[in-house]
Order: sequence, then structure tokens, then C-alpha cells
Amino acid sequence: MKHKGSIFKIDQWFLLFSMILLIFAGCGGEGSLTETVDTVQMRDLSGISGPPDTTQMAPVARVPRAIFGTVSSASALAYPGISSEEQAVFDHGLTFFITDRTPEDGLGPIFNQPICLGCHRNSDEAVAGLVVSSTPVSRAGRSGVTTAETFNTGVPPPTAAFTLFGDFFPAAGVFNPLAEFGGPIQHVRSTGGCLPDIVPPESIDPFLQGGIDPLTGLSALGGRRAMGERAAPPYIGRGLIEAIHAADIVANDDPNDTIGHTSSLPQSPASVGCPAGDCVSGRHNENRSDMAFTGGDPVIRVSRFGLRAAGPTLFQFMIGGTQGEIGLTSPFSPIEQNNNQNVGKNCDRSPDPEITSEDVLNLRAMIRLVSLPEFDPCLLFGNDGIQCTDATKAADIAAGADLFGVDLAVFRRKMDPALTPAVTDDAHAINQTDRKLNCVGCHTPVMRTGQSPAAVGAQHLSNKFIPIFSDLLLHDMGQVPQGLNNPVPPSGATPELNRNLADFALPFQGLASGREWRTPPLMGIGRIGPPFMHDARVFLDNVAPLNFATTVMGATNAPLIVDSFDNAILASIELHDLPPPAAGCPQAGAVPNDTCPSATSGNRSEARNVIARWQALSTADRLKVVEFLKAL
Repeated sequence: MKHKGSIFKIDQWFLLFSMILLIFAGCGGEGSLTETVDTVQMRDLSGISGPPDTTQMAPVARVPRAIFGTVSSASALAYPGISSEEQAVFDHGLTFFITDRTPEDGLGPIFNQPICLGCHRNSDEAVAGLVVSSTPVSRAGRSGVTTAETFNTGVPPPTAAFTLFGDFFPAAGVFNPLAEFGGPIQHVRSTGGCLPDIVPPESIDPFLQGGIDPLTGLSALGGRRAMGERAAPPYIGRGLIEAIHAADIVANDDPNDTIGHTSSLPQSPASVGCPAGDCVSGRHNENRSDMAFTGGDPVIRVSRFGLRAAGPTLFQFMIGGTQGEIGLTSPFSPIEQNNNQNVGKNCDRSPDPEITSEDVLNLRAMIRLVSLPEFDPCLLFGNDGIQCTDATKAADIAAGADLFGVDLAVFRRKMDPALTPAVTDDAHAINQTDRKLNCVGCHTPVMRTGQSPAAVGAQHLSNKFIPIFSDLLLHDMGQVPQGLNNPVPPSGATPELNRNLADFALPFQGLASGREWRTPPLMGIGRIGPPFMHDARVFLDNVAPLNFATTVMGATNAPLIVDSFDNAILASIELHDLPPPAAGCPQAGAVPNDTCPSATSGNRSEARNVIARWQALSTADRLKVVEFLKAL
């Protein structure tokens, strides 16, 4: 079968995506909070949860911490007590996830990984105390810095993250995915004589030809190149996230920052520019799934999945992974991915569709049934039968939870089946009388699920209290340099950790802007570990000379080397806002850039009040917060 190219012309693609953007921008409101699709098949593919039954709420069952994620089996991944029917479906999906593909059974002809597990390999690089066998609950791994040469030559980067590219037009807010050049996903591997994708040089990009104005950073048509890496998260508790009723997500919106909080720690609203509230102004995202796969829901809905919460359905990520990364066509996405440089080449050895509907549905069922690890016993005092014998550790974890803003007594009542929540308990286990740092302003400790849409396994997912540590909302995480951001890696390796979290590679991202990201759930962070952030930029650097990430500051206010789990957490917290402490910027006095930004208030993130308090903590208190996070 010959590889197909696109018949769209550049201006047609640009018009199409402009129209899509206008549709998204105009939806506003609250999306659809109820099931409105017309067919049983659509309802199943959409995966819309129902409201919770408050009389049936119970803690979610968790896998014993010592075995969670250690092998690819139901016993180490799935909810305890799954039925034989549930295990059979789980095993089918897991086998698909951990099986290498070949060109003969559909791999490619352009792809990034030959196996689903390829995007979830951080545990291969893990350290003592963390899971050291890669399974579906592993993150994308990273062993080095991605450079401009990687993008421009098609050489696979030192990471399992993948690259998005296209052109962004700030005035219109439009992202053009450059489909005629193989975008928006760069595929760095190929089979059968096909050529992998390279990011097209600006000289052949019709929207950027003529050069970029050095003052505006834009082409004559008002565009600029936008690129960004995306790292796969651990597939922990995704069926629970799907089962959260949309109204419970929307209920936490505060788009205008009108809601404040109480804290005994010094607040600095005047200095950080949020006198009305607490700086946190999260909002939900909305999107539709009919553009993601055949049979998708055309209704604009509250969305929750993906690094920008652009996915209203879990199912669309089965298509994104199997086709977008491996190149497998299915009845839900039957046409090979566009790559015009391979038009006419006979490099696809397998007839389409290359996998069945059942393959994709089993994969979703497996991911729905992946649970989360039991906590460190010193967090809940032995609720998994393993007693905490370290009183000092237990005290540090409790103090860290308190600084985070968690009401630990309420949290324990919601997580321990032997305890009964009180009527007066806060719904999210937040200490509303004293939020201290107010990390809980985004990382909501507990949410509840409603009625899961899963045909298999709903009993494990419905009406549960889940320790999600996320509000699933979008938050503005700042931008540097302000107005001209184009986060293309520099030529050659760099030891510095990029402090800029914004990027404008925005294919099908619903309402999200380039500065906004969904709060990442922290479930299982203490067992899976780094790399962290949306592109896995915070990774362990154990290779001499240890000079990575000197632009962030450690617990002792000295330049931080990310050579341990603790330091990876500290670096990730520091990156929540700008600017760094003055001593942490080795390029002081130089032109502000992505590793050494200026202190311009317009660049700051919603976490600026939180981080101002964080930077005022003692070294000992910061490490207590780290101990708490490691207990999750």
C-alpha cells in the first residue's frame, strides 16, 4: 500500500484551523454537563460520567505500595478484587500495550515508538526506592537535553517525549499545524524506505518566508514558529478521572480570581499583583472529540484529559497513542498520517485498518482499570496493614501536608475504609482555616467520582473518594520572554534548565492558551518519580560534570543540581513561578531569556503567591513538603 499524502493546500489548512479556533473560542460557558449524544456507540466512546450517589461514597481501593507498577500484570496494576471478566479484558489490553509492533503488523511507516510502552520508560532510569520496571504507570523517560539539531535532522531525541510543531499567529490566536509538512506531530522514525519528519526550515514555510522581524518576532503575515515537547504521564487512576462528573470540575472555576483563602503564612498580594483574591484563577477547558476519531462526539464538553485538559474523552488518547505515535490505523482512524515527502513510496507493508476496534476498546478498558498505589504507611498510619515505625518521618510528612494546605485528619477519613467522614468535613480535604502555602489552590487533594461510564469495571470507579491532587483546571503558568516566546531549543547541549513553561504549539487544545496548563494529578508521584513537567525537562542528571539546572535554587538557596528525587521535586516547585532568586541567575545583567528571565510582573504565573511563601520557608520546612509528596 502506498503512503498517502495530503491534498489540502496550505491556505485551506489555515482556513480550516482558523474556523476550528473560532468554534472553540465561542463555546464558552460550561460545555455540556449531560449525556446528549444519540447512539449507544457514541455514548460508549464519549465516556460521559453521571453524577455521584452521595449515599454510596467510599475510598478508592489501592494496590499495595511495595508491588505497585513493579511488573506488567493485573496484580501489580489493577484494582484489588477485579473479577475474572475484568481481568481477561485487562490482560488483552495490557498485552497490546507491552507488545512490540513490526511493519508487517502495522508499525509506521512513520512513527515515534514501536510499542505503547515506549512512551512510558522513566522507570528504566529510576533510582533506589522508586519503581524500576517500566509499565503503563511509568512516565516518559529522559536522559539528556533536546537540541535544535534533533528537531532539524530527525535524529531521535534523548527522551520518550514527542515534538509538536507548527506556526502560531498571536493576533488571531490561531495555530497552523503545518499538515502539509507532516505536522503537528514530528515522527522521528520510519520503515520501509520512508523518510521521518523533520521540522521544516522557516525558509520553505510560506507563512514565514521573507524572514522574521527582529522587533516583533513575527513574519510579514504575523506568524512565528511554535514548537514544544510533550511527555507521556503515568497512566494512574485515569478511569477515576473519567468518572468525575463534569459539574464537579466546573464548580472549582475562579476565572476572575474573586476567591481568596486564609493562611497564617505571610501573604504578599500587593507585591505579586493579585489584591482581590489569591492569584489562583483556574478555569475548565472545553472541547469536542469528533475531530480526534471517527465516531467521536460532536458536542462541546467539559474536558479533562491531556496536559492542557483538551481531551473530553479517554478514548481519544487511545487513538492518539496507537496512531499518532506508532502509526497503527484502526476503524476509528483508518487513514495513514500525512507525510507528503513519502507520497508514492511503497513503504507501508500492512493493509488498513491495521488493528481492530476490539484492540482499541481493550486498551481503554485496561487503562481504566489501572489503580494507584497505597500511600506510604507513615501518611495514613498503616492503613494497608504495614505499620509506620519511623515517628520522625511520620511527623515530617504530617507537617509537609499541613504546609501544602491539606487537612490530614479529613484526608485520612476519606482514604481509610475503616474510618467514616464527618458531615462537617471539607469536600476536598483542604484546611480551609489555614491553607499555609496554598498548594491546594490548584492541587486539590480529594475529588469524588460519579457514575463511571465503563461497561467493564465500573464498580471500582463509581462513587469513590480519590486522592487526585489536581483540580483538572487550566492555570496560567507565565511566559518569558513576554510576548516573543518561541521555545525552540538552542543549538548544542545546554546545562541550564529552561524556566519558561509557555509554548504555543496548540493543535486541538480547546480553550487553552499557550500560557495555560492543566494541574497535573500527583497520584503515585512518590512511587514513580521524575522526570517532571509537561516535557520531562526536570530529569535526573547523574553524569559528570553535575551542572544541570543551575538556574533554579535548592533548599539551601544555592544553585540546584537535579541529581536526586528530592532535588527533582524542589526544582519542579521552583519552576512554578518567575523570577528565580537573584543569586540563581548566572547571566545577571544579560538580556532576559528562557533560563534567566526578568522580574517583569506580566510574566508571572498564578502560583506567584504560593512561591513567594515557599521561598520564605526554611530549608527544613521545604524538605517536609518534599517528604509529604514522596508519601503519595
